[in-house]
Amino acid sequence: MQGAHRFFNRFAAGLALVLGGLALAGCASTSSLDQLAGTTPTGSAFTQQLFKNYAYLANSFGSGDDGVGSVLLGSDTDDLAEAFATKALIAARGSEPEPEPSIDGDSGTARERLIRALNDGKDQFPVEAARAQTDYDCWMLNAAVESQADAAAHCRESFDRSIALLESRRHPVAMAPAPAPAPPPTSDYTVYFDFDSWSLSGEQLGVLQKAIATARAGGQSRITVVGHTDTSGSADYNQKLSLKRANIVTETLVDMGARREAIQVSGVGESDLAIQTPDGVREPKNRRAVVTLQP
Repeated sequence: MQGAHRFFNRFAAGLALVLGGLALAGCASTSSLDQLAGTTPTGSAFTQQLFKNYAYLANSFGSGDDGVGSVLLGSDTDDLAEAFATKALIAARGSEPEPEPSIDGDSGTARERLIRALNDGKDQFPVEAARAQTDYDCWMLNAAVESQADAAAHCRESFDRSIALLESRRHPVAMAPAPAPAPPPTSDYTVYFDFDSWSLSGEQLGVLQKAIATARAGGQSRITVVGHTDTSGSADYNQKLSLKRANIVTETLVDMGARREAIQVSGVGESDLAIQTPDGVREPKNRRAVVTLQP
């Protein structure tokens, strides 16, 4: 529980503020988790959605369903549940809880990306913005508890999807009018990734939106997704990384409306390079996933 106590100390000030208000109302309990059922959120659409999301996470520990609760279930979770509950109560008062501090360079980059997206999109897209923030906090808070490593990985993957969706809402891809007569639609769509990453940017999400639109217009019923890497790193590592890239593309397509059973997923590592390079070369054009639409 040392990791949980370490991060939970960050909530002391916010918890004191929340409980101080509750004490004025005549409530004697000092547990944030105990207060959730009787709390009605106020404030903006964004803070009210934050309350809903944080409260769901707080109540997920110990549940036996097949949703987020079963993923978060662990042995050292009392302080985690209390931490999410505290953030829910802060949001319920109309205040905006700060996203958790980052723990390394990767999460630091993710936090900066989240802050930019929240500043531009939380008022116009409160549901998407709140989901991105709570996914990020779910990643950070679970990462502080050793027994919650699987839950942290799950929340990180969910954050990758939700932040990309928020960015795409903020900057929708304009669809250019097709010339007449229009050429046959392209069946292959390629998205690219940063080095050693399987996160999708808003620009790459726009490519997938075009693929979905083409599939709907052309009646294609099957989709193949193949992940690739460059030659930097070991072949075994690159094989696993290519599958992660294919899987994140697949989950995003499903979020956009594709049928999961219609998608065939595979990763080929560094075995099928778009640009031939020697071993150990970081080539951006090789770090990709290819989506192919089939009749």
